[in-house]
Amino acid sequence: MLKAFGQAPTKTDSLILNADTLIERLNRAKFNKAWILSNAYWYGSPFTPVENEYEEVKKQNDWTAAQAARYADRLAAFMSVNPLKPYALKEIERCADSKHFTGLKLHFANSKVNLFDKAHVSQLQKVFALANENRLVLFIHFRNAQDWNGKTNAEIFVKHLAAFAKETKIVIAHLGGWGNYDKPTDEALKVMVTYMHKNGAGGNNLYFDLSAVLPANANEGRQPAEGKGSWNAAAALPKRIGQIGLDHILFGTDWPLIDIDPYTRLLESALGTPIVREILRNTVPVDAGK
Repeated sequence: MLKAFGQAPTKTDSLILNADTLIERLNRAKFNKAWILSNAYWYGSPFTPVENEYEEVKKQNDWTAAQAARYADRLAAFMSVNPLKPYALKEIERCADSKHFTGLKLHFANSKVNLFDKAHVSQLQKVFALANENRLVLFIHFRNAQDWNGKTNAEIFVKHLAAFAKETKIVIAHLGGWGNYDKPTDEALKVMVTYMHKNGAGGNNLYFDLSAVLPANANEGRQPAEGKGSWNAAAALPKRIGQIGLDHILFGTDWPLIDIDPYTRLLESALGTPIVREILRNTVPVDAGK
């Protein structure tokens, strides 16, 4: 994958990120459970073409399930796939039938999903419906580009996709963005918050995680910009979280980019310790399997 990007591996890239590594990190931070998210979607990415693509996807998903099974009382596996691939539905069904997976991860940016393409939306509706049928939690990296209209993309999501997964849970990674918290992300969240409140019980299946919302250097220069027209992420972030409701906010780090304890401290500096401690207790009720 690094070769496809023209990058050389580093010491960090060479780490064995298996179940033992995760359990050690969880124990260090006094965490009990975690979700393991497969990276199989990378093998179906237009950015990183590989030979025997579908075989590689299956191997990665199966390896993830096997790692989670080693600590079945603490780790839950999520399969992943490029949802636009011809084999996507087949792979979701295969993994669901194995009963080894709690959920499905989708990465719209890595898979080059375009919500303005009706064919993409139609395919995603099938993916959402299949996850819903099998009660697989949908974990979605929603933002797909740097130049991104968060409001319009979120409107398409709530109007044309969310209804296909009403019987399962949907978790939106990075509070709807892809790291940091900028104005397009905030505008996407505003649409999703409105959807949640308008739909009542129908919006109760929507959750958001805090992974990578604050960068590792977030404590540097966190003073809000001056001027009425300036974007003030430090003020907007707590406001949106309050509108969503703390019970629908989940902890996440985007590890191994940052570990559990230092990211917890960053969140406490931005949101306050009481709020973060409440978020740390949140879980998503799941009912995987047909």
